[in-house]
Amino acid sequence: MDSLLAPVIRQLPAVNFDNPLSYLDIALSVLIGAGFLFYMRKFPVFRVILGTIFLLLCGLFFYAIGFTVTGRLFNFVSSLIFISLPLIFAPEIRHYLGKLGGLHFLRVPAFSHRRRDEVLVKNLVESVFELAEKGTGALIVIQRRIGLGDLIDAGVIIDAKLSPEVLESIFFPNSPLHDGAVVTVGNRVVAARCVIQSLPQMKLSPPFGTRHKAGLSITHQTDAVAIIISEQRGEVSLAENGKLDLNLSRPGLTEKLSQLL
Repeated sequence: MDSLLAPVIRQLPAVNFDNPLSYLDIALSVLIGAGFLFYMRKFPVFRVILGTIFLLLCGLFFYAIGFTVTGRLFNFVSSLIFISLPLIFAPEIRHYLGKLGGLHFLRVPAFSHRRRDEVLVKNLVESVFELAEKGTGALIVIQRRIGLGDLIDAGVIIDAKLSPEVLESIFFPNSPLHDGAVVTVGNRVVAARCVIQSLPQMKLSPPFGTRHKAGLSITHQTDAVAIIISEQRGEVSLAENGKLDLNLSRPGLTEKLSQLL
């Protein structure tokens, strides 16, 4: 039977049902599959997966009643869709595999970084609120474990130490670099004028504009953190994992960054 389930079906005779561990093995596989579907239910790809499973079940049904040609047709279509999923949902797959690689149990233990992180957070908070107090709008993207090479390469390379003066010179309204985002890596500003494509699902009502949408979009696609400064209201917001924390105070931003960086 030309089916996505054929490799699984071929392996069934090799299962030793006299061994109690075989039943545990099967139960674990079912739980992993159910957990995967439960996790994916929140994302657009879930409906495609459900639709493909429905086509596959239709193919199995037609095979069972003897409609071989129709069964093969359904199985061919479902196989084609599954093969195409990595191409159709490449950004989403990259995003969630990156998150999987960032889980705590997979991290390499870090030693003696606490002091460096405290200095970085203090420098960021100072720089951000100096811009906010002057009514200078800005979008600062902070790289974490997932590299932002594509975004950096599309911008203007700066490679300067992070400071209020550097950020103010970039985001000054008459500056040729003020449009777009700044990308920081560690304690350095590596690129400016980086254009982030806003995702269609990132819909915000006024008074939130393109900066907030761009900040949400980059944090939805990667594990980066984005700090958004509103020039109209002088408010500081933080985006992480596609979620937005609005109107943060100095202590609030310090606490958030200390947890995330």
